Amino acid sequence: MTEQAWAGGLALLGVPPLPDLDGVDRHIADLDAAVAHHRELAAESGHAHRLARANSGPAADAVDDQVTGRDGITFTAGDLAGRLSNLAGTLRVTRETLLWVGGLLTGLAALAVAAVAYAPHLLPRLRAIAARLSTRLREITARLGALMRGMSTHLTTRRVDKVADRFHDAWRAPRMLPDGAYEPRVKTTTDAAWIKKHDTDQVDIANTRYRDLPADWKHENQESARIGVQLVDEARASGVDVRGERFMEEASSVVHDKWLVRNRDWASAEQRRPYELLSEAEKEKDRDVIRMVLGI
Repeated sequence: MTEQAWAGGLALLGVPPLPDLDGVDRHIADLDAAVAHHRELAAESGHAHRLARANSGPAADAVDDQVTGRDGITFTAGDLAGRLSNLAGTLRVTRETLLWVGGLLTGLAALAVAAVAYAPHLLPRLRAIAARLSTRLREITARLGALMRGMSTHLTTRRVDKVADRFHDAWRAPRMLPDGAYEPRVKTTTDAAWIKKHDTDQVDIANTRYRDLPADWKHENQESARIGVQLVDEARASGVDVRGERFMEEASSVVHDKWLVRNRDWASAEQRRPYELLSEAEKEKDRDVIRMVLGI
């Protein structure tokens, strides 16, 4: 049966063209590569941890936390490898199901072509069967799309949190004391859940890791990170050179504009200027947001 006749058979059945599985195959290949990368990263971080255990002190403790802590490289890389592996497995099962349903519709298309010439009275029954299969096919592809969107959202959220965590560490780094603690910076929080858990509305944001901050003291870093990740992702999807100076300046300008919307009430006269009129020191703050996203 020629491709033209097959397409004609599907048209007789009222069924749209079958989905192209090449995209699914590319997703599976990309996921397999990502799984291998993150498993290798987890293994390498374990080796680094074994080397660090031979030492002691604040630096060794910091390495231990960054490598084996809840948000450390070993855990996050291993967790992500597991999630991506599960997703790749689900895609493989989905692909086989799509092939099976597509094969049935292909067979019905051939029968429809034959029915036109030899048994036209069978066409209504064939169309009814094809409609049920086509509905099933749409359900499968819809679930596949939801699955991919869910994983994309999860990965984006992780990237945003990772960038926001780095913002927080970069902010408090100059406050580090010889003993590894930080010069205190106590603030008041309105996060009811955090207040209930800690029995106080006072939080030392300098000596609190990002993940343990109350929601209101995470917000600013989260917003800057979210905007930075969005700008970089959109640029990459459009084929823009995200390492180029033009993108850096355009994206940094957006970062500044969005920051000003959130913080205009307390921003200085200098910070209220358009990006183009800012001092180099102020521009660098906005550029650092994009650099941090590109660095993860």
